[in-house]
Amino acid sequence: MDIQWLLQMPQQVTELGKGLLAPLALRAGDLLAASVLNVEKGNDALLSFGQFKAYARLPLPVVTGQDIQIRVEAGGERLRMVMVPTGGQAANVPTGERLEIRLFEPVSDKPFLSAHSRSLVSGESLQGRITGFEKDGLTLVDFGKFKAFAKIDIPVRQGQTIPLTVVKTDNGIAFEVAPRARHSGSTSVPPPIAGNVAPQDQAGVSPQALAALTANRPQAEMVPNPAEKAASVTAGPSPPPTAVDMAVLREQIQQVLDQTIQPEKTASLPLPTPMKGALINLQQALNPASPTGDMTTLVARVRDFVENSGLYFEKRLEQAINTLQTRPTPMTPTELAGHPVIRDLMVKDLKPNLLILKQFLESQPLDQQGADRHMLETLKSVVQRAVSHIEQQQFMATEKPVDPDLFQAFSHLLFLTDTRRNARLKVYYAKKGRDDAHKNPRVSLLLDMDRMGTVRTDLWMVGKDLNITFFVKEEEVKAAIETEHHRIGEMLKEIFNTVAVSVVVNEKRIAEFDGEDLTIPNLRQVDLSI
Repeated sequence: MDIQWLLQMPQQVTELGKGLLAPLALRAGDLLAASVLNVEKGNDALLSFGQFKAYARLPLPVVTGQDIQIRVEAGGERLRMVMVPTGGQAANVPTGERLEIRLFEPVSDKPFLSAHSRSLVSGESLQGRITGFEKDGLTLVDFGKFKAFAKIDIPVRQGQTIPLTVVKTDNGIAFEVAPRARHSGSTSVPPPIAGNVAPQDQAGVSPQALAALTANRPQAEMVPNPAEKAASVTAGPSPPPTAVDMAVLREQIQQVLDQTIQPEKTASLPLPTPMKGALINLQQALNPASPTGDMTTLVARVRDFVENSGLYFEKRLEQAINTLQTRPTPMTPTELAGHPVIRDLMVKDLKPNLLILKQFLESQPLDQQGADRHMLETLKSVVQRAVSHIEQQQFMATEKPVDPDLFQAFSHLLFLTDTRRNARLKVYYAKKGRDDAHKNPRVSLLLDMDRMGTVRTDLWMVGKDLNITFFVKEEEVKAAIETEHHRIGEMLKEIFNTVAVSVVVNEKRIAEFDGEDLTIPNLRQVDLSI
């Protein structure tokens, strides 16, 4: 009997938020080629198969950018996926051992809840299945109509299902956990392992298999509901690109550019002139700075990273146009586009160039072979994450209710020559309506270091006083900083009246760097002037 595995995967999303199903049949004997897009916790990896993507728990370790092969085998009354070892991997596999992939979750090409929110109706009931995959502290949940990464605030286990209800909120879509799930307990279903599919003829497939293998979109957050003492799921930010991601992007861009200028090489991706210009602009914008070089140069580069990060693109463009249009004779759109100020902004800012690259990559067919397909998928993955991170931060800045006691924070990845380590800078802005005297400058810096691990540093300036707080993960690191932090005050005594330095062991504050809501502390100052 021919065993068939049918996957229904919405790879495209319409304006109404509905996915277009693209069925794919897998049969015993199929050999699949996949590219590793990202490696998450342990051996969990996001794989691209060309026609679809999937998270898989692999039996062997892999690295981002690696090409692997997976064979579909018949095993009794079910199918299973087996990883085919290559090169040096084969030597580490005991003779006769089958490298079965026991956890496999197809996901869509549009991993954002916002792209599908219109298909959800307030009051609608859904089932959330815990898949077992995790990413950046979030868990991949299968909601039936879609899959989303969620921050889960209640105890769960792999394979567990949770009844949910769709709720519309000011911040978008939320999913509340039904109260009965807390009292009667949740049901469990077998996890969608690669072989958990019954044999079928070519005419159909079991409803259970289709339900388990329906792929949709990740990205959500599960948080407690104080009024109901239940839990809810809301749209959350996608993880920002890492230093390694951006280093890979630089390398891939350089490869594409090299193919266009070397006569002996044939460009696999024919580049229109605007596309080539965008690639050159991105290479310049992503050029890393050395943290050990001249301090003045480093500060200037950090300023460039922040100003040209894409977060302020529309605002800077608006300001430039308003300035140019103050002339007695307004400029035409063509004249504006060609003006040096506008051209300089379009060249240096990340967002317009990333959008050009994203549009070009989305227009390319997914039937590329070998290295070409791998390069295409890697570029698409990193560019999509970069654009999404910019747009999500902009959305939070414009859509949240304006509260004068709230800060708006923008997070920036600093491109450094040491690509192994992440360096992120967060700049805080007081909401509109606050008096300038209360708009105290504040920044946070997140650094990955060889000996101290990940350290978060919060700097807050009030007048001529500076407060510095280091958040570390271990007591030993705290003791080491406390031994030397008096030198910070000595170095800055000519600039500030006082410099207060504290060190706190708090992994939670480090983990919250990219997603926390920040309010001004409950400080009150008494004006004694007469």
